[in-house]
Amino acid sequence: MGILLSLTNDFYCLHRSYNLFENEDGSDVILMVGHNGYRERVPAHSWVLAASNQYFRTLFHGSFANSHKKIYDIPDDPKGFQNLLKWLYRCECEIQSMDSALITLQVAIQYLCPDLAEQCVEYIGKNLSVSNVLKVFQHTWRYCPSPQTSEESVITNAPSAPSAEIMDATQSDDDAIFGAENTQLVDVSQHTIHSMTQLKELSDEAEFQDPTACCSDLYNVCLEIIDRATQCVLASDSLEELDRNTLELILRRSTLNVSNELLLFRAVQRWSTAECKRRMLPLTTENRRDVLGNLLYYIRFLTMTNEQLQQTSSLLTADEFNYLATRISGHTPISVPAKLEPHLGTMAISRQHNPTGLLNAESQTKTKKKSSGKKKYTKKELMLDVVSCLAVIFD
Repeated sequence: MGILLSLTNDFYCLHRSYNLFENEDGSDVILMVGHNGYRERVPAHSWVLAASNQYFRTLFHGSFANSHKKIYDIPDDPKGFQNLLKWLYRCECEIQSMDSALITLQVAIQYLCPDLAEQCVEYIGKNLSVSNVLKVFQHTWRYCPSPQTSEESVITNAPSAPSAEIMDATQSDDDAIFGAENTQLVDVSQHTIHSMTQLKELSDEAEFQDPTACCSDLYNVCLEIIDRATQCVLASDSLEELDRNTLELILRRSTLNVSNELLLFRAVQRWSTAECKRRMLPLTTENRRDVLGNLLYYIRFLTMTNEQLQQTSSLLTADEFNYLATRISGHTPISVPAKLEPHLGTMAISRQHNPTGLLNAESQTKTKKKSSGKKKYTKKELMLDVVSCLAVIFD
């Protein structure tokens, strides 16, 4: 009987939280959600959020908790954060677009919500295609750092939500959040970067679940598509929107399916033009080379023919072009241009696409999907089913 009363009480609390979503009734905190000049006021209930989520439990009841504080600045995308709140209140999240899924995945990881992250990854996996794989890859690799990334690229695990210390210090006066001239707001509202070990410290170690764990398979599927359909992927508009680190990861892959390196060179050329426009720089060779940096040297020029190399002269210096042309012709150049030297070993190795390996990987992925086809219950859903069964038994 005691167990039944406990479950009944939990069911009542869940029913209450369901009806309190986006409801002023009983709300004890206000969340100001958004950034870059656009924010939304969202009423919330600290007891619901704390009961449903490790981060909010720490925020409201941990060592940095301030019982007098009523207004919190949340510098996240309002749509993604709304999906998080809906999940925490109702255990529901209706994702209807790839953009919404990616935004919500980011928020779910930031706020340590693995169940919601799994829902997002499931939607993304079902809707992944050649046309959107670069956008998904750009979001996903950050949660699964790749050993291919260069030392100069800053690799971190998923960012946490704003640290409790920063959120607590955002304003000593609740009214300060509404101040249009609050110059400190921009600085304190930025996300802090934590390793997953630091994120673990925010919660009870026994209950901690890594919210990025579900991203590994998605990350690998993205790589498979990029390797298999490289030409189509490079032709997509999303290529020009990539950040530098994501493009580097792709250029350094040895398993890309390309007939020659000119395809990669033209992709790099397109990206450099788009990057110059973003930085509002004149479209000169010098500026294109400047925004590319070492990315240019991940093109494997020494696997080209002289005819193909001729088409790359627009981004190479005269010394670089002459050196490469001499090497391709089978002669030994007198001197090596300084920027080329660290990359010459890789430049001479042709990329080797491995379709057999990909088929095996795809087969394993399908097997995983079949084996994981059973419905995964969250704690709330399981509790609802148990309470329903007990209610029928004791009726």
